[in-house]
Amino acid sequence: MSNLDGKTLLALGDSLIYGSRLGSEKTWVNLLGKKHGMQIYNYGRNGNTVAVQTREPEQVPMCIRYQEMAEETDYLVILGGANDKRLDVPIGEVARENRDPATFAGALNVLLAGVTARYPRARVLLMTNYQRWPKANGLGLTELAYVDAMLETAALWALPCYDNYRNCGLSFQNPAQLAWIDEGLSLGLGENRHFSEEAYRWLLPRYEAVLEGL
Repeated sequence: MSNLDGKTLLALGDSLIYGSRLGSEKTWVNLLGKKHGMQIYNYGRNGNTVAVQTREPEQVPMCIRYQEMAEETDYLVILGGANDKRLDVPIGEVARENRDPATFAGALNVLLAGVTARYPRARVLLMTNYQRWPKANGLGLTELAYVDAMLETAALWALPCYDNYRNCGLSFQNPAQLAWIDEGLSLGLGENRHFSEEAYRWLLPRYEAVLEGL
């Protein structure tokens, strides 16, 4: 018997939650749902940011679109930061008072204020970006800067945040792992630093254990 059996889980995020080219059915989120008979709502969206930005205005950010999610849930997983880094979103001040949705920390505060009000009894888990691209963005910020900003902002809300960058066990910067974890390579398309089907299956028990312990 598992705490997860029969529960509802909402997942909000970017392509790393949605599944990029594979689609959501092969992600760890949906595999978890099948294993435990859960009701899964995968709100991952390729290219999505946490914050408002102007370079890709067609993208509705997570700090706004959380309002379109299902009304009730037992679990909520939020993963973001990869596209905020890619699109040069400034991090801003890491403080609860920062509600500027055009900054990463401010948008996270807007998002967390919204979801904790909407789902006051849900078990919420934030998840950081992974080790994907080592190069800094146009603001001179690396992936780690956004990872640490998410960890620090989650702490301001007393919410757990899983540090994928340091602790998930997989790195796209490790050539030995890239060969089997990269979605593009697995599909014969060239590397794209999204997860393969095998990698999602590998990650499943790790995240299952984290959610079990919430």
